[in-house]
Amino acid sequence: MLERYFAGEREEFDLPLAPAGTGFERRVWAALRTIAYGQTRTYGAIGRLAGGSPRAVGQAAGRNPIPIIIPCHRVVAAGDLGGFSAPGGIAAKRALLALEGHVFEEDLFGATGGDVGADLMKGEARA
Repeated sequence: MLERYFAGEREEFDLPLAPAGTGFERRVWAALRTIAYGQTRTYGAIGRLAGGSPRAVGQAAGRNPIPIIIPCHRVVAAGDLGGFSAPGGIAAKRALLALEGHVFEEDLFGATGGDVGADLMKGEARA
């Protein structure tokens, strides 16, 4: 399933999910699942949907137990990429967004490095 995502052959995951988390975390994760492949939303926009602050959304995204499936990489700050706690950090987030078709100005976000797909496929990632 994830192999097809990293090969650019899968854009959606239609799976029944019930990750353990607080009510707020589950609302954030549900809101993240509404962000389409190739799209982004700000932490503030997700906060308005889930009933919390941008910072609380970032914390909930950081506790996402199934990144990629619950696409926390698609949530960005108002003026930059924001954070990402998966292996590779911001470079990994940037690479995932680039895989989905985003184009970035190198001087604003820096260069991508590493094999993000391989790291995430090992199950080492957290959103």
